[in-house]
Amino acid sequence: MKVMIKCVPSVVSSSLRRALRPVRRCCLPLLSLSRTPGGRYFEWSIAFFDPCLAVFERSVWLIGLVCFMLVLLGISSVVWSMYVYTLPFLWLVQHPAIFLLYVLYGHYLLINICFHYFKGVYTSPGYAPKVPGFDPNTTELRRGWKYCCKCDAPKPPRAHHCRICNKCVLKMDHHCPWMFNCIGHCNHRHFILFLVFMWLGTAYVVNCSWTRVAAIMGFRSEILDVIGLGDGIRLAASAPAPVGSESTFVILIFFICFGVTIALSLLGGCHLWLVSFGETTIEFHLNKREARSMKQEGRKFHNEYHYGCWKNWLVLLGIANGRSFLWRVLLPSSHRPSGDGMDWDREAVFGLLSTHRPRTIPV
Repeated sequence: MKVMIKCVPSVVSSSLRRALRPVRRCCLPLLSLSRTPGGRYFEWSIAFFDPCLAVFERSVWLIGLVCFMLVLLGISSVVWSMYVYTLPFLWLVQHPAIFLLYVLYGHYLLINICFHYFKGVYTSPGYAPKVPGFDPNTTELRRGWKYCCKCDAPKPPRAHHCRICNKCVLKMDHHCPWMFNCIGHCNHRHFILFLVFMWLGTAYVVNCSWTRVAAIMGFRSEILDVIGLGDGIRLAASAPAPVGSESTFVILIFFICFGVTIALSLLGGCHLWLVSFGETTIEFHLNKREARSMKQEGRKFHNEYHYGCWKNWLVLLGIANGRSFLWRVLLPSSHRPSGDGMDWDREAVFGLLSTHRPRTIPV
């Protein structure tokens, strides 16, 4: 009986601790920040919404899985539509030589889209190495390195902690739910090339099917005679009429690809612009805030990772070490990026661009 009485308080206290655990998680960021009263509004807002962000980030994994399945379903639907409906239509209205070019170019785009998508999904973005026996109180960090309190380890320049992967990712751009993976140093090239080839692929589908969609929807060809496109609609109207649900499916695929083309024009354009100026998505927002702060102090911000537009692209594509643009970019290639993802000093990067033996990163 005495044993049971002694156990009751411990059971109650453990249950109370479990019940108060969410409250503790909500209060810890604010309590830790309250010890630094000089914190700016941005840091206070991040600390306040940190618990909400933690719940959201835990659900991103499921969102990424759904997005991954949607991408596979979308690509499969478009490929099936091209084989069943569009290519037979092109065989009827195009010259055999032109039709062969359509087929070869379409398969070239399909191979590159699938290759870069699956490489982006299954290639590790590259993670910061663990340092055994590291003590932030006694160990001196290298130049440009910082301490990650979540990993309890040092992280190199341009590396950021991904709360979804729970690791520090080298040259992290963002966590992409559509690729179901983090975009970092090792798979950034595959992500960029996937955007480029995907844009070319959806534009190719729109170009192949727009005349038939216009003929199905009864669009007047006289309106486009002004710019010389009316003949294509009249030629498409002379082909056999679609049977059953073919017209609905062709129109649906056309408008989906048209919308994706516009979306990729905006998204891809932003990422191409960031690469040209030597920034990742995270660095763009950090640099923008830093430039605003330095402007108030009368100073000018300079991005130390901007080596020039041409050199930025050479580093990203990994073709600076005597590699061919044809074999390494225009055709599928799984070569590793230049550098180790940890040393971004200007002299080190320029040294990579002038050598002929590529340095690789252990993953």
